[in-house]
Amino acid sequence: MDNLHRLLKRQIKNHLDNIEFTAELQSFISAVNQAYITQDKDRSLLERSIDISSKEYNESMEKIRMLQSQLIQQEKMAGIGQLSAGIAHEINNPLGYTQSNLDTLQKYLYKIKDFLDTLNHIESTLQTEPTDNVLNILNTIRTSQKKNKINIISNDIEDIIGESITGLNRIEKIVKSLLGFARSSTSEFEDYDLNKGIIDTLAVANNEIKYVATVVEKPGDIPHIEAAGGSINQVLLNLIINAVHAIKDTSNKGIITLKTFEKNDSVYCSITDNGIGISKENLDSIFTPFFTTKPVGTGTGLGLSIAYDIIVNKHAGEIKIESEEGKGTTFILRLPIHHKSEVPI
Repeated sequence: MDNLHRLLKRQIKNHLDNIEFTAELQSFISAVNQAYITQDKDRSLLERSIDISSKEYNESMEKIRMLQSQLIQQEKMAGIGQLSAGIAHEINNPLGYTQSNLDTLQKYLYKIKDFLDTLNHIESTLQTEPTDNVLNILNTIRTSQKKNKINIISNDIEDIIGESITGLNRIEKIVKSLLGFARSSTSEFEDYDLNKGIIDTLAVANNEIKYVATVVEKPGDIPHIEAAGGSINQVLLNLIINAVHAIKDTSNKGIITLKTFEKNDSVYCSITDNGIGISKENLDSIFTPFFTTKPVGTGTGLGLSIAYDIIVNKHAGEIKIESEEGKGTTFILRLPIHHKSEVPI
């Protein structure tokens, strides 16, 4: 009796306390006792197995999350990489004429210094050798002024400085936009201005757009939202570049319209193009990972699936597509003003 399982001891005490234990009963109790012991071992093994499985599951999920984060970041940087030549051109253009303006300003500076040296020499001479011959002095000043083109410089210098400031501001805008895209896709939720995100995205993609389409911006009076700004900008970039590619495959005069508005505690952004559109049989697969209608080597098939994950899973929003083959496509994004609010399109 001392070696019996604790639960079996309790049952015997409660129900068989005054019963004589025959050989048959003892054999039965021994079998039941063994069943209790076996059950404990099995339960222990099961719990251990569950612990191991749970640990392996958590490790697998963490690996999946890391892989997903890497894929999103790689897709983001791949998008920037594809635009790098255009971005370099967008920077090089204002940089080039700003550098040229600085070279011109340096030459102007030498001429101004030469003219000032003439004036200083006249002043110094007059202090030591006073003269009433004003005409000679004026002729000397006029000759130096003409030689150094002071009148031309004075008219030109303001335009040069203004143009240079404009160029540097353009470079600053592009660099700031790029820095926003370079942020990690796992960035924390923060105060985000969707209208500004659109402006930054258009700045990054400008060289890709300007030869293909005219952009029509219709920003609404919308509030800031709680969002991972870098991720939302990536979605905007993917959709805008998709619109550009869709227009390239037509003979249309390209138009991309971006509109934002507020409704039911959410902000919305619609991106419409007059490109080739999407066939009905492809609409259901458009957000499937690795699905693409582009020729081999021109798309990863991850852009729209990542956009879906960012908008729907990460931001509890929605992404809707309307398209007619041969007429164009509209993507509608809904983003809750406050993180995780749920309002249908």
